[in-house]
Amino acid sequence: MRFKPIVFFVIVASVIVFLMLRDNTGGPIRIGQIAPDFSVKGSSGEMVRLADFRGKFVLVNFWYSDCAPCEQEMPDLQTITNTFKGRKFEILPISVDIKQEDVKEFYARHNLTMPWYWDPGRQVYSKFHATGYPETFLIDHNGHIVQKYVGAISVRIIPTIESFMREQETAEQASAR
Repeated sequence: MRFKPIVFFVIVASVIVFLMLRDNTGGPIRIGQIAPDFSVKGSSGEMVRLADFRGKFVLVNFWYSDCAPCEQEMPDLQTITNTFKGRKFEILPISVDIKQEDVKEFYARHNLTMPWYWDPGRQVYSKFHATGYPETFLIDHNGHIVQKYVGAISVRIIPTIESFMREQETAEQASAR
């Protein structure tokens, strides 16, 4: 007879702990899940949504101008942008700087020509449950997260991107038949 109250207590305690610890914003981003859609202001003042790039392979990178690892990876992000120019690829370097002037000065100082996007309130950063800077997400043409990197990335991810893009192009060719 004592077994039932113990089971009941364990179940109730487990539910309480689960409710206390769970993340009400959907939990951390996982490989394979659909990336959360968002709107963000671009360097030209235009608003763009992640959904606008459906059908393309997308690299989303969170950074800010006073971040040393971010500064270290920016030339490589520019090289990645140039490498995939003209293909179904889009790079979204999203700055969380408070002032746009800081981003503009950073781009000028480093001779960067890739687009940049601005998230001063860190709403997009929060949607991705990012944990530091820089942090990068690779998103396939269907909007699924296929890879996540915490810390600076380099041109060494070009073969990884190339592989994902080949898979994407092969799938598109097969569906066109």
